[in-house]
Amino acid sequence: MRKVRIAQAGVSLIHANMYRDTLMLLPDEVELVGFYDPDPEGVRKNLKPDVQHVPFYPTLAALLEEAKPDAVMVSTYMKEMPDWMLQVAEAGVHVWGEKPYAVHSSQLAPLAEAVKRNNLQFSCGYSWRFHPVAQLIKESYDAGLLGKPYSIEFRFITSSIARRNPNTWYFKRAESGGGILNWLGCHWFDLMRYMTSSEVSKVSAIEANVGGHDIDVEDAAAVSMQFTNGMIGSLHTGFFTAGDGEISVGLRGSDGWVKWDVDNNTCTIKSAHPSWASAPQRKFDIPTANVGGYGAEGRDLIRAFAAAIRGEGSSRFTVDDAIKSLQIIEAAHESAQTGKTIGL
Repeated sequence: MRKVRIAQAGVSLIHANMYRDTLMLLPDEVELVGFYDPDPEGVRKNLKPDVQHVPFYPTLAALLEEAKPDAVMVSTYMKEMPDWMLQVAEAGVHVWGEKPYAVHSSQLAPLAEAVKRNNLQFSCGYSWRFHPVAQLIKESYDAGLLGKPYSIEFRFITSSIARRNPNTWYFKRAESGGGILNWLGCHWFDLMRYMTSSEVSKVSAIEANVGGHDIDVEDAAAVSMQFTNGMIGSLHTGFFTAGDGEISVGLRGSDGWVKWDVDNNTCTIKSAHPSWASAPQRKFDIPTANVGGYGAEGRDLIRAFAAAIRGEGSSRFTVDDAIKSLQIIEAAHESAQTGKTIGL
């Protein structure tokens, strides 16, 4: 198996450290060949011993030319992400991007064109697609176990703004594009699209700053959606708690339903499909493997990306996936501001 040569542009921001740890879990499949960071001395001291030997390059252009990577993982401020990813793609190098990819979806159009023109692979930080329960739900949906889709519902509650530092750059609209929807809601919009293979056609939303912090982005949101397959959807989300969290998923159709309790690693599926006649309701207990870095899902995401680069499969992503999730979020922001339902 040919090792895929991967470099990192942005060494410490967002999830760069964790994904670097994930790369090091795959020594037979990938090789970490170089770093670029605007503050090399500032981040070098935080590197683990297993990557201290990896060279830093003075510019992104130098990294691309001298390290000769097959792919670059880009993790930097959102206002810089589109330009960095575009520079990588224009060099004919495969691109991995950190979510949510840009301050605004329109900034990603040149990247999509460059990736297509240069016949490149694209992957990104939407690792929930690789969760075994997400795969189970998608397979059940695709097999017709739920019948005609009626609704999909996500609830994601996480730690408060106070615990996350309200002065952080990603709570500034000009730097991030928005609040919890941009920073974390993006995962769930992508997963809704992925599990049901359907696009959002209408968005209506309420956003708020319930914590009262001096920020200009939402820390809470309730988003309702209409999908092109006819089902409705919702995301209820917020920075609410003192440190704990809650994630749950529901998917319903004419012939059955799914309930995924993410926190307890359980999924219950009920189906009237003839193939399930002997046991119409089934409960699955699927604890995830204890894997370092960005977990088992992150490992499988990188493994799929490397395989796609070798021509052995699909990364499961295109730049359009990054664009679509941002467009849903932007429609939610517009709806919350105007009080109107926004069509996509």
